[in-house]
Amino acid sequence: MIIGIGTDILNIERLNKILNKHDQKFIDRIYGKNEIKISKSKTINSINYFGKRFSAKEATWKALSPTRGDGLFFKEIEILNEINGRPYLFFSGKAKQFIEKKEKNLKAKLKFDISLSDDPPFVISFVVISLAPYV
Repeated sequence: MIIGIGTDILNIERLNKILNKHDQKFIDRIYGKNEIKISKSKTINSINYFGKRFSAKEATWKALSPTRGDGLFFKEIEILNEINGRPYLFFSGKAKQFIEKKEKNLKAKLKFDISLSDDPPFVISFVVISLAPYV
């Protein structure tokens, strides 16, 4: 059963302007420690890397449908990759607590599916949250 869907499209030139203006301060506020570490350890197109993740954080936020007072921070919603490159969501801090509380209330585990794509200067993300039985 699907309980949330979120999508986001981003023109990475807009993000590039923000990064040029605020640089590391913006990165530290929006991205998690794992994402930042990966961005420094690989030869990647950093604006595309950060753009996809920003878009995915927005899509995840929309799928979760939290209210302003829930205290969720983008840096606690990380988009990481399995060894085969498939993206997955990693939650920490209040975001993890928010998910655990939702699961407890629903008496079911939440399953997150995420898709990322790009055609510069655009990136797009799609997140589907569904219920999986508690085991």
